[in-house]
Amino acid sequence: MKKPTGPSIDTIRQKIDEMVGRNISMTVCRGRKQYKHYDGIVQSAFPRVFVVRLSKKEGAIDSLSYSYNDILCGEVVINETTA
Repeated sequence: MKKPTGPSIDTIRQKIDEMVGRNISMTVCRGRKQYKHYDGIVQSAFPRVFVVRLSKKEGAIDSLSYSYNDILCGEVVINETTA
C-alpha cells in the first residue's frame, strides 16, 4: 500500500458527496502496473465507502464500490466529466 499524501479522508469524503449524481471517469490500480479505466456516475456515498454505477456493463458488473482510503492512497483516481 502506498503512503497517504494529499488531502485528508474528510476532504475526500466531502468531494465525493458533492459528486453524487455526476458523471466521472475513474482509473483503478489493479496491481503490478495494471490499470483499469471506468466511466460512470457516483450513485451514493456512505460513511466508509462510495458506489459508482458504470456507464456500460463490464461483464456481469454494473456497479463498483471503493473506500475513501483507496483514493487517499492513490489506488483510485477520480475525475469529474461533463458528459
